[in-house]
Amino acid sequence: MLNFLRKFRRKETKRTKYLKYALGEILLVVIGILIAFSINNWNDHRKERKVEQEILEQFKVDLESDIESIQRVDYWMQKVIKSCKIVVSELRSTRPWHDSLAVHFDLWNDFDQLGFSTVAISNLRSRGVELIKNKSLRNDLINHYDQTYFYVQKSNDYFREDHVHITYKKFLEHIEPIKWRESAIPNDYQALKKDKEFINHVQWIRNAAEFDSKYNIETIKENRRIIELIKEELKQD
Repeated sequence: MLNFLRKFRRKETKRTKYLKYALGEILLVVIGILIAFSINNWNDHRKERKVEQEILEQFKVDLESDIESIQRVDYWMQKVIKSCKIVVSELRSTRPWHDSLAVHFDLWNDFDQLGFSTVAISNLRSRGVELIKNKSLRNDLINHYDQTYFYVQKSNDYFREDHVHITYKKFLEHIEPIKWRESAIPNDYQALKKDKEFINHVQWIRNAAEFDSKYNIETIKENRRIIELIKEELKQD
């Protein structure tokens, strides 16, 4: 009986050792899988972060380029506003024509078309907007392109359409274009002084240019604000 118990205990001890060994092997396999899974997740996160950074860098480039585009448009818009004021003032006065007015009779009708860069926003939408993890920054970017840019572009397009369909025609009916952005002379200056419709149209152009210029300035400010947010986000790593 004692021999049987001793043999049983030895068998039980061996089974326990085998069980512990098997459990240890299983545990090592599980730990290995978890480590491999964590490394894989880390690699995926690192790759996603790299793509995110590349897109944010492109946004920065696009927004800076858009500032230059808006400033170029607004540069000529300010000249339009100034020339419109001078043209209206002179036409309403009793002063005779003088050669210094030639540049203003050309520039009141000037126009420069606005265009925004779309590389970054198109890339982001194709990959999924959730790629940008900073929710606040992501919302700022989407709202800026979908609302601010949309409105400013539409307003600029309307201004252009009015020029093409109305203003250019009115300009050529009354004024001889001598040299673009340098000189234009009224066909009949005295008759133009009495043309209230023409004078009102020049005022309308001034009002439209002032309206668009105000939003151009606000858009530039918003671009610069978002650029700073992007710079801060890129510093996070």
